[in-house]
Amino acid sequence: MSEGPDAPTFAPLNQAAGRVYFAGDHLSYADAWQHGAFTSARKAVTALHTRVLA
Repeated sequence: MSEGPDAPTFAPLNQAAGRVYFAGDHLSYADAWQHGAFTSARKAVTALHTRVLA
């Protein structure tokens, strides 16, 4: 897939489900790679951090 991790395709997958946040390579364009897992985890942690500071 040529789209990046912020592509609209992945937006619903990267949204929190209530207080639950998901992360993993399967939620990024770079599935089956550590890079995909890392970028997904960073997105989730950033979202949590933003929520805590609000």
